[in-house]
Amino acid sequence: MVHGSKNDRRVRKTKAQIRRTLTQLLMKKDLRDITVSELAEIADINRGTFYLHYKDVYDLFEQTEKEFLAEFIEIIDRYRKEAQAPLLPVLLEAFRYIAANSEFFIAILRTKETTFLPEIVEMCRPQNEQEWQRLLPGINEHLYEYYFTFIAYGCIALLRRWFDNGMEETPEYIAALAENMMTNCIRPVRN
Repeated sequence: MVHGSKNDRRVRKTKAQIRRTLTQLLMKKDLRDITVSELAEIADINRGTFYLHYKDVYDLFEQTEKEFLAEFIEIIDRYRKEAQAPLLPVLLEAFRYIAANSEFFIAILRTKETTFLPEIVEMCRPQNEQEWQRLLPGINEHLYEYYFTFIAYGCIALLRRWFDNGMEETPEYIAALAENMMTNCIRPVRN
């Protein structure tokens, strides 16, 4: 049994190294321009090791996205269960997670071959709808869609700006800023 866990640890380390290498390469070039040979050389593995775990670079990218998405969903789900959970704690945890994995998120923001961000936006929709129904009972669905789009993609733009500024601000500051912007966004609708 010890032998199996030792192998599992090695597999996890190898996969982590491959993912780190993919992220580094995505910072410099498009996914379609990354080859298995290049990735294997930089990760210091042989191509056979790569193919033990992934079919190709696209499979690696997809599995990496799914892993990060699952972890992000876990964060959102912890708060989704509370019908009236305050916004700041979920934003704070999300921005801390993003900061801890900033290289991946920076790479994702520059990658054209991804559906990662739209998936996160859609994943946040149910909780957002609940919050809006609580704050603005009877809001017109058409108007809600405009506000949701504005807020969701505004958060992505905020994230881009944070990265472009070298993440000088703390996740706490960015989360509070996002909450403030979201809250102020709906203020005119309430009046």
